[in-house]
Amino acid sequence: MNLRNFITLTFMSAAIAGGMAERHVSYARANQNVTLDLNWGPDNYGEIVWQTSTDNGATWNTVANANAPKYTVRVTGPALYRAVVTGDPACPPVIEEREIKTVGIDSEVMINGSDYIEIEVSAPDLKDVDIKEYGFTAAFAGVGRSYAILPRHRMGDKPTFDADGSFTMRCDGLKPSANYSLRPYFVTADGSVVFGGGKSVTTIPGLMFDSEDWVIEKTTMQIPFSIPGYDEAGANPELWFGKDRNSLKKYNVENLGNNKYRSEMISGLAPGTPYVVVVKADVYGQKVEISKEVRTWSDYSQLPVDNTVKPVSHVVEWDNKSLVTLTPENLQVEYPRMCRVDENKLLLTYHGGTTDHWQNSYLRKSYDNGRTWTDPVEIYKVGNQFLGSGYNRVCNPEMTRLSNGWIILTVVANANPETNDNCKVMACISKDGGETWGDPIVVGRGRTWEPQVIQMPNGELELLVSSEAYWWDHQRDNLFQEILSTRSTDNGETWTTYKRASYKPGARDGMPVSVVMQGNKGVMFIEESVNGGIPPSLQHRTLDGEWDTSDWDGIEDDSRWLTKLNNGAGAPHMIQLPTGEFLIMAHSNQTGSVWQTNRSQVIMADNTGHNFKYSRVPLSGTALPAQCGAYYASFFLYDNDTVWLLFTKAQYDGTRRVESDVVMMPGKIVEK
Repeated sequence: MNLRNFITLTFMSAAIAGGMAERHVSYARANQNVTLDLNWGPDNYGEIVWQTSTDNGATWNTVANANAPKYTVRVTGPALYRAVVTGDPACPPVIEEREIKTVGIDSEVMINGSDYIEIEVSAPDLKDVDIKEYGFTAAFAGVGRSYAILPRHRMGDKPTFDADGSFTMRCDGLKPSANYSLRPYFVTADGSVVFGGGKSVTTIPGLMFDSEDWVIEKTTMQIPFSIPGYDEAGANPELWFGKDRNSLKKYNVENLGNNKYRSEMISGLAPGTPYVVVVKADVYGQKVEISKEVRTWSDYSQLPVDNTVKPVSHVVEWDNKSLVTLTPENLQVEYPRMCRVDENKLLLTYHGGTTDHWQNSYLRKSYDNGRTWTDPVEIYKVGNQFLGSGYNRVCNPEMTRLSNGWIILTVVANANPETNDNCKVMACISKDGGETWGDPIVVGRGRTWEPQVIQMPNGELELLVSSEAYWWDHQRDNLFQEILSTRSTDNGETWTTYKRASYKPGARDGMPVSVVMQGNKGVMFIEESVNGGIPPSLQHRTLDGEWDTSDWDGIEDDSRWLTKLNNGAGAPHMIQLPTGEFLIMAHSNQTGSVWQTNRSQVIMADNTGHNFKYSRVPLSGTALPAQCGAYYASFFLYDNDTVWLLFTKAQYDGTRRVESDVVMMPGKIVEK
């Protein structure tokens, strides 16, 4: 239970009644860690003391070293706590008391289905409590996330308890033949969120639409599905497809082996149109059925294009005297990316770990537009077993906020053992502004790096990723790269088979960052060619076009051309400013004995990605210490006038890393 937003103390008015405690009752499961949070903001001030009482408030004992706005305690039984905040000496302290009542919550599995688990929940301590909501959380066993960031599946208001304080609950929306950690939860009238203990459950075999290897074009579609865990013949799956359930037509199904199937290629479809697909099968004598709405890719050929070329008329003036560290000191970190949720809320991701900067993917949140940040939360971490593999690293987190408000977070999961089938690009989706995150979705397989998602004007998604997959299996001594693309028309829940988006032989194309251009000018991405001896290049296609998949010979044309960044500059990034110009960056300018001491070079381009001007190294000279890098950087458009440069600050002693932080440098967009 987290009491965030429950207690808010301000000291701006002498009219606040001081010295008078108001007691609130909250609930928690026995042996649960409870965080009492004053929701301390920049306008709050004063000295904080946390105290506890064992005699119903007759006497209070000060908790040693508990002077922060948050106080976390493991509650083993009924307890009474208070915060005493002393502000101005002339005013009495502000006191808030919290009584925590412990409750017992148990659950037992009653029925295992293929897409649901029915449990009996026993919560006699909550039978007579004012409950406003109940439901369950479920996560793939092995992902290792805190249940506090798991989506809560609401099943209703207060449940109907039996005389003994129990009730049954059907937990729907699960995947077949999968292991879950499942737990019930309750929200009480006072705002407490009380979770039961995690229950290990396994669903039985059943039908499932696969998340990868779809074919989705303007007029054609091919649909993959599977029956995970099924070990008999005779399922005889049928696939039906149409504009609605009243116009379904049966299509042939191909058996791919290992309980995997796909439809024949369905053609003659209308672009950008929703359809319904229904799959039926006989699984262990039971007739099962699944359905899904699917949509074809849009036809953008008639969309009006503004071909106006606007020259560079602005520049970003960087303030290298106002660097802000955004990560805790005890982590080795890299690869910062930021996303805006609303006018006040920001999300920050990066990869890192306590001993290795490649270990885990982390998330921090700011509720005050970047002034303060929450503690980091592990979205993915190594050492766990899920989706068929264990992982050496889960890295390169990227976020995209979709037009429906969802946030999709993508990562690369390099597996152990590190085979192409085990290595994955994974996505997870938040439907509540980054507070909770769904289970990982497999986008595609193969040893890859740096996945990034953009959203097209009609809502479709395209993901670009650097791929070593071919060379990992065929030429292990020459790990070249190509850029692959995959698409989704359902907000990231299913993805098409990878297609090549670019390749320059021997150059190791990598780290793509794409932008949907203003004025419907198309899609453009930047990529590095670190083995090619050339600067990062830009590649372009129209909104209705496809990427040029042929080997690039290095000759510049309308589809691919070089930037004016330094030769061999790596880890490029770019955004299009509200003024129309592109702000482009890559790291070079090595200052020490290792490449991680590179520093970001920034340049402007016009609204077509040409006519480069104003090359700068904002962190050159003494802006950072000697042998200190500013690499794996990204841009974040903070507002219409301000850009943040987020970078990995890494301090080296020779080849030994001694410090690593994510740092922000602000810049103002000004006319030139």
